Amino acid sequence: MDIAEHKQPVTRDFWQSLFAADSIALIGASSVVNSWGFNVMRQLLSSTKELPDRHVYPINPSASEILGTKAYGSILDVPNTVELAVIAVRATKVPEILGECLQKGVKAALIISGGFAETGEVGAELESKIVEIARQGSLRFIGPNCIGHANIHAKLGTAAMTDRLKPGTVALLAQSGNLGARITQMAASRGIGFSKFVSTGNEASLHLEDYLEYLADDVDTSVITAYIEGLREGRRFFQLAKEITTKKPIVVIKAGGTREAKRAAISHTGALTGSNEVYKAAFRQTGVIETNDEDELCDVVAALLNQPLPPGDRIGILTMGGGLGVMATEACEREGLKIASLEQESLEKLDTVLPSRWSHGNPVDMAGIRPLANDTTILSCLKTLIEDKNVDVILSLVSPGVSIRYIAETLNDEEILALKARNEEDMDMLSEWAYEHRKPLFLVALIPQIDSEQAATPVGQRRIPEYPNPRRAARVIRHLFWYKQYIDGN
Repeated sequence: MDIAEHKQPVTRDFWQSLFAADSIALIGASSVVNSWGFNVMRQLLSSTKELPDRHVYPINPSASEILGTKAYGSILDVPNTVELAVIAVRATKVPEILGECLQKGVKAALIISGGFAETGEVGAELESKIVEIARQGSLRFIGPNCIGHANIHAKLGTAAMTDRLKPGTVALLAQSGNLGARITQMAASRGIGFSKFVSTGNEASLHLEDYLEYLADDVDTSVITAYIEGLREGRRFFQLAKEITTKKPIVVIKAGGTREAKRAAISHTGALTGSNEVYKAAFRQTGVIETNDEDELCDVVAALLNQPLPPGDRIGILTMGGGLGVMATEACEREGLKIASLEQESLEKLDTVLPSRWSHGNPVDMAGIRPLANDTTILSCLKTLIEDKNVDVILSLVSPGVSIRYIAETLNDEEILALKARNEEDMDMLSEWAYEHRKPLFLVALIPQIDSEQAATPVGQRRIPEYPNPRRAARVIRHLFWYKQYIDGN
């Protein structure tokens, strides 16, 4: 069957029911710990604590109660209307369940169940059957073969990790549920908050392009990200992308380009894969930022959320030692970036705050100065680089704050709190300078450390991105400079 025959208009009411339903039925709800029916039910019930007007109806013919909530034998037994149906039963039962959803007048559905086109010819026939049933009732659905979805702002989620995500302005569309979950957790550890998440599954009814069109106008979303194995409507995707990227960045990971990866993608979601060269060319022509993996995607998103786009590709580098400065210089040049020649006025300013043995050029090597409490040397150096007319981007291999972890045992609680507050003030000041001069500022940790419990950056606030090495920071700068050039040319 041609893709066009599957397509029906996606209405505003549908999206409202999908992402902000007040009545949800979980067909396949279960009390068995760690089963799909248990995990989704727990997730749905967690939202009703803060939203008492939201009703969740567990459907299980073998139970009278699930997790303390009255259960029903069928969705048809629910006495009230149901906006969203979540289906987690074996694949062969899904056609019957979808028929009952149509009778009930369900507005939107999500099918977690696997065993469809990803399994071969028999599964593909079953998938065609459920698409036809849904089409007869103008019902659209996510999946099948997915891990769920989430609207963090509406506190609605069917994906197991929803309650671990903080509200923000990033949306993620993932053609792999497990990788989608991995990306959200990695992003959350970087302080990135989310607006929407969709595990798109086999995309039998709704295609990635449908979600993209919706997110283009979603007021809660400022950056759209995606893990893509293949596109059902490639031409439509690139038409949408060309319109969207001038207003909102789109950052993607594209997998499935090699021979064996294509085979794996087909067996994974039945995705239609294509030539990597074709995708790369199309991404370049439509302003889509393509990244290689989840680390790089999170690196780029953190920069887009927290820093202005660079006006040019000339880099100013601040370092506390020659070796790291050399590595940063090489990393930038390998990405096609330029090392700025500092203005004479900047050199003179740096002379007044640095010892005579400093490098007297770019990179600015501070010759071993270490930040002490109430020391403004690093701030002065960074301010000088930001104000230099020959510098477009600042890459600092020195943190302006005092590292507390090495001296915490020598301080009392009050002193630690005071140092933390001072560090936050310095970061806020640097962020203001960066935006005032429209020049992005990036940090590279001198001694990398992982903070897996970073709070998400509140919507409207900014955090200076920090990277574990110069190579990752330079790659982000190259992406942002390319994206700025694309926007300026359109």
